[in-house]
Amino acid sequence: FSVAGKGNYMIRFLIKGMLQDRTRSLFPFTVVAVGVSLVIVLVGFLDGVIMGMLDSTAYLDTGHLRLVNKPFYDEEHLNPMDRALGSQKVTGNWLKKNSDSKIEWSPRIRWRAIMDVPDEKGETRSQTPVMGMALDLLSKDSIELQRLNLAESLTEGRLPKNRGEVLVGYRLAHTLELALNKPVTLIGRSFDGGLATDNYLVVGFVRFGIFAMDKKMLLIDLADAQETFYLQNMVTDWLGYLPPYVSFLDYDQYRRRLESSLKGLINIHPPGWAKDDIPVVVSIQDQRNIRSHTEMFLVVRQYIIGAFLFLMVVVLWNAGILNGVHRYGEMGVRLAMGETHSRLILSLISESMVIGIIGSIVGCILGGACTYTLQEIGLNMGDAFAKSGLMLSDVVRARLSIGGFVRGIVPGITASVLGTLISALS
Repeated sequence: FSVAGKGNYMIRFLIKGMLQDRTRSLFPFTVVAVGVSLVIVLVGFLDGVIMGMLDSTAYLDTGHLRLVNKPFYDEEHLNPMDRALGSQKVTGNWLKKNSDSKIEWSPRIRWRAIMDVPDEKGETRSQTPVMGMALDLLSKDSIELQRLNLAESLTEGRLPKNRGEVLVGYRLAHTLELALNKPVTLIGRSFDGGLATDNYLVVGFVRFGIFAMDKKMLLIDLADAQETFYLQNMVTDWLGYLPPYVSFLDYDQYRRRLESSLKGLINIHPPGWAKDDIPVVVSIQDQRNIRSHTEMFLVVRQYIIGAFLFLMVVVLWNAGILNGVHRYGEMGVRLAMGETHSRLILSLISESMVIGIIGSIVGCILGGACTYTLQEIGLNMGDAFAKSGLMLSDVVRARLSIGGFVRGIVPGITASVLGTLISALS
């Protein structure tokens, strides 16, 4: 036989051996497939939890990026309406022209007030402090309704169609026994420090999916808030939103880019700004203690991948030793026929790589199917998260991504090869 003929014969011999002798391939294949599928599911679930937290926080509170007046940001816990940022149109046009084209900017007003609920005679029946967000709900080209998914989040009533209408968290509405199409009065603090009061018509109850907001949150149109709190052409926040494919690890990069060009806007100093107004840019990770949660998430994800890699290596190492005992006679024959130790080890590694690749593919199919199911259906964990203090949706969904497959495939193939290599050398 020629060298090429011997090589082809040996390859056919190894393939037939793997197919006919299941003890050589079935157990390692099963270990790799199960390990890869579990890694994909767990990584996808963790990605879904952390991205769900980031998205919920961004859409309802912080944005992925946030342009805010520094005096307001420093005293945000007091909600100082007098430190809102003026020249709304000038600032908005500058942001659209000078920031990255991927960023969509939305003006918001954060406000707090006491909500007075009257009885049938117009007398006060109940009062409670509430927090609110004003955003563009009535413009035809506004995407805020879609961003917050308000149409599907309504539990009763309808979306605002006219000025002077308000959406209320459904838990708050239940607690105060609010009725649709009935007025409530908001009593708050105006821009100049005076008393601001206005009547609003309750038109809908909304399930935000976040316990704290369902208990205290109200939504009104931006123009209504500017009129009620005397904030003409002013907003408290400009929230920037990035596409879903942008990783949260890149948010700081976008923030630094915007910070470098923000000096131009500060130098312009629009006429509606106060003399000491200094806008700053913060990312979502700089707010609500998000950075510590994302760092913890990354550490946990690495530990999961490392743990499964270690366990698969140990299991496949022992499987390789048992397999060597089972194939003791075959190894002796191959060595007697002139095959070197290095060629023998190389063939065993080739077998393990093939098993690892096939097992990883099957694991990707199984893990991908489970992750996709969790992504579409989700898990209702509202009771577990109700008192967590985190801005997490009641329904937690996994997130299927290419990165999840990569983090499953690499440990699967690596563990298969390392397990065989260690057993062959031990």
